[in-house]
Amino acid sequence: MNEKKQVNEGYTIIESMTIGSARFVIGENLNNPAAPYVTWQANIKNDPDNFFWGHYCATKLSAVADFGRRITEEAEFLRERAKSKATQIPERGDER
Repeated sequence: MNEKKQVNEGYTIIESMTIGSARFVIGENLNNPAAPYVTWQANIKNDPDNFFWGHYCATKLSAVADFGRRITEEAEFLRERAKSKATQIPERGDER
């Protein structure tokens, strides 16, 4: 496969994960010595390539850790929201 690399603001996207409607990516730009790595978020419903909330990192390891943390936080948010919605739905027989 000859897949074209995605680039945003000079950073090549090297990892991507979608959870719910949120897409998280790690970008790499080795020409930026101060912050060669970044994690971004995008909303796949609106524009999956419109990245926002960049967290710039000095090392790949810190970018991977931030990437994992952001994914975990989104998963927890979705789990709590689903749990909240489930408690709002009356059980069968409760409406009697």
